[in-house]
Amino acid sequence: MATNGDPASSRLHTIASEMESFLSDIQLEQGLSSNTITSYRCDLRMVAGAVDKPLEAISTLDIQEFLDSRNEQPGTKNRRIASLGRFFRWAVARSYCLYNPLDQIGGRYHSEHRPRPIVSESERRALDAAIIASPQPYRLIFTLLREIGVRTDEVLNLDVGDVLLEPGREVLLVQDSKGGSKRMVALTSDAMPRSLRGLRSWMRDLGADVSLDSPLFCSSRGNRASYDTLHRRWVQVCKAAHLIDMVDGREQPRYTLHHLRHTAAAELIACYPEQVVRRILGHRDPRSTRRYAEIMRKGALPAQRREQQVSS
Repeated sequence: MATNGDPASSRLHTIASEMESFLSDIQLEQGLSSNTITSYRCDLRMVAGAVDKPLEAISTLDIQEFLDSRNEQPGTKNRRIASLGRFFRWAVARSYCLYNPLDQIGGRYHSEHRPRPIVSESERRALDAAIIASPQPYRLIFTLLREIGVRTDEVLNLDVGDVLLEPGREVLLVQDSKGGSKRMVALTSDAMPRSLRGLRSWMRDLGADVSLDSPLFCSSRGNRASYDTLHRRWVQVCKAAHLIDMVDGREQPRYTLHHLRHTAAAELIACYPEQVVRRILGHRDPRSTRRYAEIMRKGALPAQRREQQVSS
């Protein structure tokens, strides 16, 4: 690639040499958790050791050969594809290479993920009550996760301008954490009443003068709310709901934040057709959405809370 004579621009850019800059950038821009950053680092280090070439010389075949050389589960391969794809999109944007070799691969390995909704109605009620009692902005964040089923990082990455509340056209513009593109999530009063009310109140409190590029949810320091802080708040929610277990002598929440997504998905499938729920959740593979429909057909998760929620 062409250089401008600057020693920094003339050096070879490799996965190993640019990995930490990439991780620093995405953590700063999107407030990713330390666990997520560690996962990215692990994937990139593994590929860097096997594909030791300048970024501009790495081909789709190089990546495919690396993936095929490892006897890994489909879910692990798909995670490595997602990590590498994000890294190379970042590298292309900085002119370290001309194209993204992952564009020709995609997450095409089938992975049978079993949905894990919260089955117990009493435990769902206890969590809902604890969420309502949480302070802002975490109350609203947990509510969006619980009712709409968007991913945690998608909620944390929302900007003020991503919330559109024109009567009859209430929408969230959600940046897909896996594909990078934005999708429109319609907010409805039948399935998402608390989210809709909460967002209206939140936007009123922010005021009309707030910049559309400002983070929708900020910490007490004024920075974008982070996953680590959200997780600490989630532990408090689980304690308030008496959903803490002792594991190896340590307290551990019975459910993770991702359980909220699974639970919301199973409930949404009782309200809407599969293709609508698929768009809300951002599923690329329709089989991912269909599994929730199978759960509802088996009666594993009653739809009673929807009716109670609308009237609350």
